[in-house]
Amino acid sequence: MRRILAALLVALPLAAPPHPNPFPALGHEIVEHVGESFYDPQKASQWVAANAGYADAITDPATFHRETRERLARLGASHTQYYTPEDVGYQELLTVFEEVLKRPAPYEGIGVDWVERDGGWFVARAFPGSPAEKAGLRRGDRIATADGAPFSPRRSFAAKAGREVVLGVERRRGEPLATVRVVPRQVQPREEWRAAQREATRVLPFQGHRIAYALVWVCAGEEPRQLLAEALEGPLADAEALVLDFRGGWGGCDPSFLDLFNPAAPVLTRIDRAGRRSTFSTSWQKPLVLLVDGGSRSGKELVARALQRHHLATLVGERTAGAVLAGRPFLLADGSLLYLAVSDIRVDGERLEGKGVEPDVPVPADLPYAEGCDPQLDRALVVATTQQLVR
Repeated sequence: MRRILAALLVALPLAAPPHPNPFPALGHEIVEHVGESFYDPQKASQWVAANAGYADAITDPATFHRETRERLARLGASHTQYYTPEDVGYQELLTVFEEVLKRPAPYEGIGVDWVERDGGWFVARAFPGSPAEKAGLRRGDRIATADGAPFSPRRSFAAKAGREVVLGVERRRGEPLATVRVVPRQVQPREEWRAAQREATRVLPFQGHRIAYALVWVCAGEEPRQLLAEALEGPLADAEALVLDFRGGWGGCDPSFLDLFNPAAPVLTRIDRAGRRSTFSTSWQKPLVLLVDGGSRSGKELVARALQRHHLATLVGERTAGAVLAGRPFLLADGSLLYLAVSDIRVDGERLEGKGVEPDVPVPADLPYAEGCDPQLDRALVVATTQQLVR
């Protein structure tokens, strides 16, 4: 009998060891980063003391995600958040900091700026030429379902590039869901941002005037500034005024962005040997209207406040995010991301963190169920044709 039992024990496969619970270690990693790098050392020390070991009893990802976000929020700082690959913002941050993190960030999407309100996901913007625009999604649409399941901006399109996804869309509050069929594509974030800026930039005929419109979705790096400079010298040059859209997206604007609107820049006249004259300016010196909202953050706020302070632009929209700290990303052991405020920032000595920039012409966004309407842009066009700016 002993020989039989021994043979059976040898023949039976060994049970796989239980998969280790990653959340206690991740929690300790986050606490350590806050203690070592958060910009306010006193607040960091207090937070670490209150949150040491907070994840030791957590065993599921949803609880860890919720608890981590709630505890980081107690730091009361912008540029401080926890992201997983299913979160809007994860791939975008990897791309903004790709030179540091060295991690590719493609994902499947349909070209939408998603805004979460009251537990639902709304379309704030469908990028020009995107699958969302081609499918007819409009500003203010609430996406309720995808292929019959509750909607998630990342999970609903994951691994579905090139395959049709059926969306249930609420266009008016309380009405039955409309069916919209859309085909996701693989998104390379930087390419999408570049395409969105180029495709959205155009001249709008408005009440007998020609008003230039330009979108800057992400301001980080030299390319967005260069694209705008080329447009101002090229297809937008003959417009009477410029509406520059800073709503949503990501910040990162360098102070040199302001050189595009420097009133001290010279106006040059070129005269060829036949006596023909052509005049051009090295900066935009016509009326400028800047569109801002609660999604205008970080470096965009820096530029907005400087333009406002020096009377170079009229700001239209809603108060900006008040998110004007310097942030640094930390890639955690499981590939999730901790974004942490590491420095305080002043703009001409003024602290905008938690305060933001108030628009000169307040206009509510009225996003949910907007049926494609954009009252902020409509008002900006009126201001661009009627308001004389001090230059």
